[in-house]
Amino acid sequence: MRYGDISSFQSGVAVPLFSLRSRSGIGIGEYLDLIPFAKWCKMCDFDIIQLLPVNDTGAEASPYSARSAFALNPVFINIQSVQGSGEFENEIEEAKTEFDHQERIDYYKISTWKRTMLRRIFDNRYDQIKKDKELSKWIDNNSWAKAYCAYSMLKAQNGESSWKDWKKFREPTEEDIEKLWTKHHKDMLYQAWMQFIAELQFSAAVGEASKLGIRIKGDIPILINEDSADVWANRNYFSLDDRAGAPPDMFSYSGQNWGFPTYRWDVLEKDGFRWWKQRLAQASKFYHAYRIDHVLGFFRIWSIPQREVTGILGRFSPCVPLTWDLLHNAGFSRETLEYLRRPNYSVDQLRAFLGDETENLVSVYFENLPNEATRFVFKPEFYSERAITSLDEPQNVKDALLKVYWNRIFIPAGDENTFYPFWYWYNQPVLGTLPQNEQDKLKDIIHANEAAQEGLWEQNATKLLSVLAKETDMLVCAEDLGAVPNCVPVVLKNLNILSLRIERWARNWKAPYSPYYEMAEYPRLSVCTTSCHDTSSLRGLWEEADFDRDLYWSHAQMTGKAPEKLTPPVVRDILAHVFSSNSMFCILPVQDYFALSSTLSEIPAEEERVNIPGTVGGNNWTYRLPLTVDDLETFTALNSEIRKLVDTRRRRPMWKI
Repeated sequence: MRYGDISSFQSGVAVPLFSLRSRSGIGIGEYLDLIPFAKWCKMCDFDIIQLLPVNDTGAEASPYSARSAFALNPVFINIQSVQGSGEFENEIEEAKTEFDHQERIDYYKISTWKRTMLRRIFDNRYDQIKKDKELSKWIDNNSWAKAYCAYSMLKAQNGESSWKDWKKFREPTEEDIEKLWTKHHKDMLYQAWMQFIAELQFSAAVGEASKLGIRIKGDIPILINEDSADVWANRNYFSLDDRAGAPPDMFSYSGQNWGFPTYRWDVLEKDGFRWWKQRLAQASKFYHAYRIDHVLGFFRIWSIPQREVTGILGRFSPCVPLTWDLLHNAGFSRETLEYLRRPNYSVDQLRAFLGDETENLVSVYFENLPNEATRFVFKPEFYSERAITSLDEPQNVKDALLKVYWNRIFIPAGDENTFYPFWYWYNQPVLGTLPQNEQDKLKDIIHANEAAQEGLWEQNATKLLSVLAKETDMLVCAEDLGAVPNCVPVVLKNLNILSLRIERWARNWKAPYSPYYEMAEYPRLSVCTTSCHDTSSLRGLWEEADFDRDLYWSHAQMTGKAPEKLTPPVVRDILAHVFSSNSMFCILPVQDYFALSSTLSEIPAEEERVNIPGTVGGNNWTYRLPLTVDDLETFTALNSEIRKLVDTRRRRPMWKI
């Protein structure tokens, strides 16, 4: 859907769909809850609602663990609005009583109950449903539907195990899927029917919001689960030899391994990027704008070999590799190159890593270098993070072995003559064992290689993002956080893709004291916000031990010393400062608007958090609003404060900063 002309600064609210609470809901937000929520947004004069992904995630609560890039999540269906639900009215009311009083979402139980109830409704009305011409038309118009239905049915038949563990249909053909559709028509039609209902409800909600002048912004993750209908049915588009992740940074020494397969962009390009175009066409049914999660992956993805567990031994793809010829011409021997890729050690050198356990560990996990009785390397069966982390050893021993394993300058690139620099090449012990002149030459070569990547990444992203930006009339926004190459803002600006500014991270990290950028310095083509689903709320940030309140207070142009606690009047002044940004869009999490209310800010700040990255726990992806969307209209003082912020921002001339 088209966003429409933008003639004034835009303001909005970000909320996970699952977090909405309504009088008719059953323990989790639902598509139709967007209607009363949009009415509240209209009262506040908002322009846009931003959602997290709403794709089918099966039993997984994380919206970023989708098992389809196309299918919607049936858990968000409002059961009471489904034709035939009246036959089960008492059971529905019992479930509502059980789930709706809970402060956090019990995702697995709710999802299981809803799918079971939907199946019972489907079975009860099967004779009518199988003759539904609109459902048949929907199936014909969605080319992804049959493969998704087959995958979902087979996954249920196989105890929800990954398709890699199935005895049959691990590598399906189109003919296989058609045969399954015929043989198991009822079970597959059930899956299609749920999607049909989900689309009807979501479309109805978006339509009502649009009538109120409220647009919807979706979230499209770049990556997809390996255990998904898309990878199962379109294997040629994905590389299962690598996993996507993020390189090491200030928050994670060993980087991140997300476990998602990477794309085979060459294959996708030969197919005219058909899969991606279809994915965007599906999203455009519901969204006026969308956020590309991890847009940096279109420039280059951090690619990690499947045998590794962390992200530390990854490398960017695409990437200009180093070559044997380059190093040979610089005076390095083949033996030195091999040593820098897979160092060998004396017992004394290993003792620096392994301590008192050295002799015992060497006898078990290492072997002699050929023709070198005093030099040791890992045995092949232990030469991976996966092997080391699986050992029956104390954690401190495994950590020490990992440090030995990580000690290298180069990682392989697929053949003996090409390789990539290890992320921490510059401070590895093996570097210090080289003569100083070789160290200096190596540093010059690697620095030159790093500089050579920018052109490749700019070219790659321009090609890929141009296709996506032109495919639909949705407004394109990017999540461009992390280690950002210099070419990223250039490409985004050239393609009119909005970047992202999260205030707490929008700082000059290279300057003394890492000062905040002024709001006037934010790019016009950007979305600014106070926080997001992966951070604490504004109130939570204020309570973090390492947060420099006084530095932030000065940045927010406040006088005096920063208060110990955020009160609604202080929050109002902070939000007014954020709303003064030069960004075209200002979209804040609903929790940070609630901080304007003394009533809604009584709950502990840590309970407002949606997700803590890198952790697995019951609080992740289970946040619920502290009140129903129906009751929001009664908070007249809060709504008035929000409306003042929005209206002041809207009245600012867009041609002025």
